[in-house]
Amino acid sequence: MQPVPRRVVKSYNVRFRLREIFEDGEGTPSLAGAVDLHAHAAPGTEDPLLLVQRASQAGMGIIVLKNLRPDQPPHVTAAAVKEQLARWCDEQGLAPCTVYHGKLTDPGDGGLDFNSVREAIDHGAKVVWMPVISSAHNLHRVGSPRRAVKAEDLPGSVIGPLSWEEARQRGQYLLDEQGRLKPVVKEILQLVADRGVTLSFAHSSKPEMEALAEECVRLGYRQAFIDHPYGPQVGLEFEDLKPFADAGIWFNFTYDEISPLLGVDPQDMFDTIKALGPEHFTLSSDGGNYLLPSAVDSYDMLVRYGRAYGLTNAELRMITVENPRKVLGLPVPAAS
Repeated sequence: MQPVPRRVVKSYNVRFRLREIFEDGEGTPSLAGAVDLHAHAAPGTEDPLLLVQRASQAGMGIIVLKNLRPDQPPHVTAAAVKEQLARWCDEQGLAPCTVYHGKLTDPGDGGLDFNSVREAIDHGAKVVWMPVISSAHNLHRVGSPRRAVKAEDLPGSVIGPLSWEEARQRGQYLLDEQGRLKPVVKEILQLVADRGVTLSFAHSSKPEMEALAEECVRLGYRQAFIDHPYGPQVGLEFEDLKPFADAGIWFNFTYDEISPLLGVDPQDMFDTIKALGPEHFTLSSDGGNYLLPSAVDSYDMLVRYGRAYGLTNAELRMITVENPRKVLGLPVPAAS
């Protein structure tokens, strides 16, 4: 008989204490004012209007729609969603959550191109993601959709995982042959710093992230974050995180990391937050596809895990309300 995995043993320890944990005087943690920096709303994930309606019902503060329908500019879709949400909330007697949209730098979204990023920011993009599914690191670690990488000579709709050498040739990589940030990457970093826009390091490799962090320090820029640092598409370890925290880079843990699809141990996630300090972290859903709960349900579940695995409601408010607003360059409301 196989030994019981560490993750499972801990989960039973937590389950046996759930009533004690959630009836300790603090009550169940709330999503009031919560900010989701990473919600999917492209075709095949979640309908953006339904997503923000549910977020408004839950009392959430802000939703950043990372991706939207590809047949029109994101700001056009986002504007329509916000208008429909305002009407619906008025009918329901609810306060609408704030809706922002993001800018991707994968080939189907304009690529790693300064003018494309600047135009998106001019039209209200609040968060810019460095290459995601087109990243060489993503292609090497987990594979990428054919449409996102140079794969005309390869069969199949999904390419890889490939060797690092081949992934570098077919995917997007942020460093030049000397290991320095390519000029366009530095230009984009300068742009987001000048405009007060947030940046995700996305699915970059550790050397790329280190170079990005160094440039952020040089610029005095403190609105950059590392998405799902323990997810296999990124693959950072605990010992990798402190230098980024010291450089002022935020970490955005997501529900997808602890989902059955990726399998990160929740105790590792929340022990990391306790060890480094909640002042360095945010939470997001990264949910909404057909194999995950909706974004709001994913976020709510992640918050519940956080409480069950040792965070207080005050700490959860810090990482769901206060910190993500700082990441977005927004004022932090006083606790009620």
